[in-house]
Amino acid sequence: MEDEIFRISRNPIRAKALKELALDRLDDIKNEKKPYKIIGEYYEIIKELITALMYSNGLKTLSHKALIYYLEKNYKEFTKQEIILADDLRKLRNDIIYYGKKVSEDFLINNESLIKAIIDKLIKLLNKII
Repeated sequence: MEDEIFRISRNPIRAKALKELALDRLDDIKNEKKPYKIIGEYYEIIKELITALMYSNGLKTLSHKALIYYLEKNYKEFTKQEIILADDLRKLRNDIIYYGKKVSEDFLINNESLIKAIIDKLIKLLNKII
């Protein structure tokens, strides 16, 4: 997995832009009612925030799996449960986009507070470095 992560020049401008995009998405979720769309957006937010972390550290990947791997290996403030949930969101988002899967509201009810905790941690990390 590490071979899918490569060094680039640090890019705090791009990191900040991705953070702002994620914050806009987070604000837009408030108006969404369909659970599968909310889950897809939560994943996109997490993906953009991890990507912003990588840009701020001079790293890049084209692999969504490698994003989660990077977070797990480099940021110990995330619990195993949070890492597993982030990866579950990645898989659900793929099922939604590529297979038209509709996710039940139960998944959202049971996991939304932890999803928001992951997002809050990512935002706090980014606020410290950009």
